[in-house]
Formats: sequence, C-alpha cells, structure tokens
Amino acid sequence: MHSQLAGLALCVAVAASAVDLAKVTPQPLAGPVFNPRMGLYLQSPPAWLAEDHWTLELANVAYRRVDWADLNPEPGVYAFEEVLGAQFNEWVEKRGLRVAFRVMCQNMHSNKEHVTPKWVFDAGVPGVKHRALKGHMQTNPAFWHPRYLELQGEFIAALGTYLDGKPGMEFMDIGSIGEWGEMHLARWTPEQLARTGHSHTAYVGAYRQMIDAYVQAFPNTMVFLNVGGPNNQTINDYAALRGVHFRQDGLKPGGASYNCGEWLYKPYSRRGVLCNFEFHASYQGMVAKNWDLTETIDAALDTPISYLNTNLGTFGKETPPIVQEQLRRAAMQVGYRLLPVEIQHTPYLPFSKQRKARFVVRSTWRNEGLAAPTRSLAVRWTLRSQKGQVVSTALSYPEVPTTAWWPGTDYAVDEMLSIPAGIRGGDNSRLEVTMVDPEAKQTVNLAIEGQQEDGSYAIAELELKERKTPTGGVVYRESFEEGVGGWGPSVEGIEVVAADDAAKEGKQSLRIFGTKGPGWNYAGAVVPEGVPAFSLCRLTAWMKVDKVTPLKRAPYMKIGINDADDEWITNANTNRYDTTALGTWQKLTALAELPANAALAVVAVETGDMANPVTIDLRLDDIRVEVLEQP
Repeated sequence: MHSQLAGLALCVAVAASAVDLAKVTPQPLAGPVFNPRMGLYLQSPPAWLAEDHWTLELANVAYRRVDWADLNPEPGVYAFEEVLGAQFNEWVEKRGLRVAFRVMCQNMHSNKEHVTPKWVFDAGVPGVKHRALKGHMQTNPAFWHPRYLELQGEFIAALGTYLDGKPGMEFMDIGSIGEWGEMHLARWTPEQLARTGHSHTAYVGAYRQMIDAYVQAFPNTMVFLNVGGPNNQTINDYAALRGVHFRQDGLKPGGASYNCGEWLYKPYSRRGVLCNFEFHASYQGMVAKNWDLTETIDAALDTPISYLNTNLGTFGKETPPIVQEQLRRAAMQVGYRLLPVEIQHTPYLPFSKQRKARFVVRSTWRNEGLAAPTRSLAVRWTLRSQKGQVVSTALSYPEVPTTAWWPGTDYAVDEMLSIPAGIRGGDNSRLEVTMVDPEAKQTVNLAIEGQQEDGSYAIAELELKERKTPTGGVVYRESFEEGVGGWGPSVEGIEVVAADDAAKEGKQSLRIFGTKGPGWNYAGAVVPEGVPAFSLCRLTAWMKVDKVTPLKRAPYMKIGINDADDEWITNANTNRYDTTALGTWQKLTALAELPANAALAVVAVETGDMANPVTIDLRLDDIRVEVLEQP
C-alpha cells in the first residue's frame, strides 16, 4: 500500500467497521471430555464392572494385552473373533466404549511356556529359555531372525485385516519385540544375545521392519510404539516418520522411564506425535515404594500426553479416594480440551424481504488440555428455527489450524452467516456451534455445557427482526470529472494526470503512464469512508490500456483491505486486462469478503511484477466500490 494514501483513510474509516455484538460466555464443563485420539483408558477392565463404576466417568477406552499364541495357535489359524471379538461385544456394542490392544510375543506374566506359538519355533525360528515370574520356563524367539520377522509380519497382516477400521477400534500397540512388547530385553543374557545374532544394527532393523508391517496393516488405526531410551532414538524417530505414536510405561514421581517426557515427548508432540503414559506400578505398589501419587500425576501433566493408562488397580470396591481424585484431575487435562471461552454475535436474527442479510459471529477458543488435536478440525455455526429448520449454516476452518492449538494461547474463529431474503418472521431462532472432523464425519465434544443430541451446543436464543432500513450501497465512486480525485502514483517513474482525450463516460478519465521502479502498484487512492467489517463488497472499474511492455504484464485492479491501525489484511483482485484487445475499454470486477477486522480500504492499479521495470500507458474511468451485503 502507498503509505500516504493509507494514512488518509485512518481518521475516517474506523466507525464504518464497527458492529454492535452481543456477548456470550459458555458455561465450562465440570467433567472430563471424551473424544477420539485422547483420554484415560482402562487396563483390562473386568466384564463384571458395574455400569456406574467411577472409572467409567473418567475413561471410555478398554485396553487389553493378549499373547500371540492366544490368537494364532496354529499356522493360518486365527482366533480373532473368539478373543478380540468378545472385547468388541462387551465394551463397544454393549457399553459404548472404544477398545485398544497389544499382542505380546514375550510375556513373563503369562502361564504359557510359549507366548510366541510353538509352531513358530518348529518353523525354524531360534528360541532361548527364560524363567517366568511364576517359576516355569518359557521359550522366547530371536526377534531379529529373518524367519521370525517373516512369520510375525504375516500375523500382523492378518490382524490388521480383522481389526483395522473396525468401529470402536481406538489404537494398536506394537508388541512384536522384547518383554511385553516393550523396548527392552531384561531376561536375555549376553550369551543368549550373541548366540542368536543380536546386534544394535539387527535390533534396529527388526524394529523398523515391524513398524512398517504395522503401518501397512493398520492404515486407518493409530499405532503406538513403546519407546526406549536415547540409545534407541533412531527407532523412535523412524516410527514418528512412519506416522506411529509414542507410549512409555514407568511413570513415577519425577517422570517416566528415561525421562522421555522431556527429551522425546515434548519435541515430537509438536510434530503431531501423540504421547501416552502408563504408571510404573499399581497404587499399592507405589505406596510400598514410598512414591507419591500426586507428584506422579504432576509429572504426567507436565508433559503433552494425549493418553494415560489407569493401571493403578482401580476396579476394586475400596479404591483409595486419592486414586479417584488424582485420576479425575488427570482426566480433566489429558489430550485436548477445546472450548469457546467467548462468543460475540449479532444480537438478533436480521432479515429482509428484498435482499440477503448477514449474521456475524466472532469467537475466542482455548485448549485447556495438554496436547493439540492431531486432526484439522472445523467449526460449524448454525442458525436454527424453533421448529428445527436450518435458517443458515457455515463451516469455519480456523486461520490457525487446530493441530497448532496449544495450551496457553487463545485462537480466533470468525464467521458470517448469510440470511436468505424473504424468510418469514414470527419464529425465533437459536445459534448453535459444533466442532467437527469433516473428513471423518465426526463431531468433537467440547468442554462446555449445553450439548444437544446431534453433538452441537446451544449458544443463544435469537429474536427475528426485519431490517427495513436499506443497507449497503456505493461507498466509493470516482469518474475523474473534477480531476485526479485523490489518486496518486505509488511507485517511482509513474505519473498520474486527469486526461480529457479519452473517457468511458463523461469528458475525463485518469491517465497513468511511465516506466515503474520496484513496487506492486502503479497508482492508488483511499476509500474515504472505509468499508464495513463482515460485508461483501464489489469493486468495478473501466480500464483502457494503450501500451504495456512487456505485454505479458497485463495490469489489473485490486481493493486492499486494512485494519483500523492501517495494517494490511488482504487483497481482492479483479480480472486482468485483456492485452489482445489493447486500446479498448474493458470492465474489471472483484468481489471481496471482508473479515472481522476490516476497516480501511485502498483501490489501486496492480503491476503484477514487484521487481522488474514495466512501461505502461492506461486510462481509468468510472470506479465504484459497492457494499452488496452487510450485517
């Protein structure tokens, strides 16, 4: 913008953008928010769990770990429906929860001799003996052996065919390598590792192959990797590159194992990786170790986690009150917790018999959780009559995407809803808001009261008012019959004069000519009265170009929109002049949807080339800026 021209508009245009709005402060929700891709989850909840059990007020994901041998007892034989299908039946179909799983290939808690099926060893996979917690011996596979990776990959593919995309499926843990499928080999001796061909390179390669297998088998399901320490960072990073998320057990006072919340979770959460914690021990185990639960929860809430396992031993009848209290505190923050903290809107529903009306919404949003959503969400605003009919609706994609809605910052979402001409009066309406995942066709629960059956939230009741006073009209017109009309050059090398040798209408036009230096605009002028926020404006002008060199730099016009402090917001550009018809008068037109902070405007002739010299000789005539619709 030409600074001298923009400065002239500042003193007269601020009032033109003002809109008197009503203000609503939604009532915050007092409890947890349940949404996909976040929340507390229940470790192996029993089927006898009462429907009103307190844990179900805080978590709605049932998580279970099973042994590979339970699901694949013989080659090509799978017990998915018998084992996993029963979990869907109990927790998804009967109780309306979601489910998550891990399939383990080594598990010291198991009663089995073969957690990895015996037929896998018969098929050529080397095994080593380890003593389980109950004293019996178990045979565990060399996870890095090519035959093991081949057979485990076939199993993962079959598992994905059964589970991926199944309604109610929340996430899948990678459980292919190590004790419990977690990134350690606690019972392996140095001799066993050496005898089976273990090396850091082989270990990393095996993990990468398993990560790839899960990613391929579960394209529609989140996959989590149990992370290790910095020595395994290359595995973690590869998982993140493949779209896999992170989990870590060992949460205790001071943080989780390897302090992964600091060096791993915090930077990778900014890359869209979801982070997941599990407690190191049950509450009674923590008491025995003299660990403080409140400090442990504090450590969890200092990390951008999206999931937390409730594995404290919570299903008994006499769970200590502190366990309930601290898990409730965590449930109020884990994941994302989105809410509009203030909504400003047109205080009534305007309508006109002759032309469209506009309803303004300005809202401020906040994330009171720990992590940003990993889906790009949108806000749907709806005006609905008392009879349930939709008067108007609009979908808003926030300027700052929700994947960057981090705690501690407020985000603006503004919208204008168009009210059709000729709607009938007499039936008041309601303003509603819904947060949606458009591609997944899911509604997202907000942390406010007032949710309705369809997932929307009632914000305000509105009285219909007919607008009988005309709005809009021409806010700027210049025919150059009295001279240059406030127009001036915007760049060195350009001259602007009133010319009486050519005009589209009347006797005079504006001539702009010369060879420009660096700059976007040849010439421009302010719109003296400014423009109203949330309005729809149209710029029209007539242009005759006699010369432009180079010919490819066809000029066009624009209306530049600034805020009340004269800071540039956006431009709306017309069509370009058709240089195949030089010397003819051509009509240029632009439509501009003005944002909430619009106040000042400048009309200009655009060069289309910032840096290079362009020689121009053109005429302008009959320029108009009209407000077609406004609040």
